[in-house]
Amino acid sequence: MQQQKSAASTKDRIADTFLALTEQKAVNKITVREIAEASGVTAVTFYNYFRDKYDLIVWIHVRAASEIMGKIGGGYKWRDTLLDGIRYFSENRAFMLNALCHTSGQDSFIRHVERVNTELLTAEVKNSLGAKPVPPAVQYAIKVYCSGTVRAMFDCLMDEMPISAEELAQIFEDCLPPILRGFLYP
Repeated sequence: MQQQKSAASTKDRIADTFLALTEQKAVNKITVREIAEASGVTAVTFYNYFRDKYDLIVWIHVRAASEIMGKIGGGYKWRDTLLDGIRYFSENRAFMLNALCHTSGQDSFIRHVERVNTELLTAEVKNSLGAKPVPPAVQYAIKVYCSGTVRAMFDCLMDEMPISAEELAQIFEDCLPPILRGFLYP
């Protein structure tokens, strides 16, 4: 257990150090060596946890998105999830835009965010279905919804959030495909 906690804290330290570095430099200009040195670890230790800095970027998003999605249930509704996600993106605007503007191709941050959000929302739907498979129409609706909300979120960040987080959460909630409502508002 102590070793798991140590590993988690090392990963968190590397991630937090990387986030601090992104306040000073473009993501594509930061090297693994810089991240490792600033984190107080070796490059080998970095590679024990992450394939490369792009894997680290994805892990940072997965960590935050999983925490937000993990709250669903009880009194925490889908709209709360949307609002928390929008606030997270807003509070981390500089990093988000840095990652968006300085990654491309297979390492494109927006592609990873869409994929991660699709996987997390699919997992939530699977949780509702139990042992039954996710119907193809539902899976496609998840992909379309995640793609649209992620791209709209980045557009808002680039425009410095021309509307409030609450207004944007309402728009995202209103755009939720009817086929998904039953899974997110049982």
